[in-house]
Amino acid sequence: MVLHSESSHTFPIPFSYLVQAHNLRYPSPYGKHILSSDVISRSFNPSTNVLKTTKLILKRGKVPRWAPRVIQRIDKTWVLEETEIEMGLVGPDGGLLPADGGPDAGGMKRELRTRSRNIDRTEFMEVFEWQVFREKKGDPFSTEVTTLSRVTSEFGFWPLSQRIEKYGLSRLPRSIEGSRLGLQLIAELLLRPSTSSTLLSSGPLAPFHFEPVPSQLSLAVRAKLDEARSAWLEGEQARRREAGVAGAEFDAEEEPRRLRLWRERWRAAVQRGRRRFRERVCVVTGFLCDEPGTVEGVAGPGEGTV
Repeated sequence: MVLHSESSHTFPIPFSYLVQAHNLRYPSPYGKHILSSDVISRSFNPSTNVLKTTKLILKRGKVPRWAPRVIQRIDKTWVLEETEIEMGLVGPDGGLLPADGGPDAGGMKRELRTRSRNIDRTEFMEVFEWQVFREKKGDPFSTEVTTLSRVTSEFGFWPLSQRIEKYGLSRLPRSIEGSRLGLQLIAELLLRPSTSSTLLSSGPLAPFHFEPVPSQLSLAVRAKLDEARSAWLEGEQARRREAGVAGAEFDAEEEPRRLRLWRERWRAAVQRGRRRFRERVCVVTGFLCDEPGTVEGVAGPGEGTV
């Protein structure tokens, strides 16, 4: 059995910058599972203006607990990636020539095509991925990408191989989304004059300093807080309108004051929780008794109260 997955996305970034970002996408805060990326071969065909690159990428992956023990011991995999960059032929006037088949066959052909697959552990699971990046029609400042993935497994008998394929297919959306976020981050850094030169001159001896990326949990909490704040503002405005305050708008200074009070209460609650945790650990194990903030009078096991 073979499982497929297809998705598409539009980047608000010009095609040329996205192509450059694709070649510089590692290292990235969204690609911490990438251990190494090495160029094996690179060739350029001047007649077609196509640049071909072959890379060998070492990735760290997770294996399900229900997998056989032989597979669980392997947490790394090698991926072979082939890339073709077609920027279009340049005519005598310096402009791009139409693609093969006439002007109505698709216009100026500017594409980035990638093919990748794992070259080890193929008996357990083999993942193929094809991607095509094209400049969006009618919008030269946007780039469209289509991703097609295929997961196959020939490990063991049929129910086990089917379970392996479903597991691999379930992890693809999160992996594709992380790759898109990392690619967009690098492209945005290239678009900024303040960071493009530093990024282009970075390397193994002088790595680029990326700002920390918030986790999915932090983003979800922030979204919930923003949603609760918006709901509270709407309720407050509705209450004031019902009270008959004609033309009264929400006081801009009252909301920051209440928000500050809420933050102080939240911070105090967190400190109380940490203090209670240290007190409990001190009573049970005798550790953390010397930590700052531990209330006096709490003794470790076997000790008297001071």
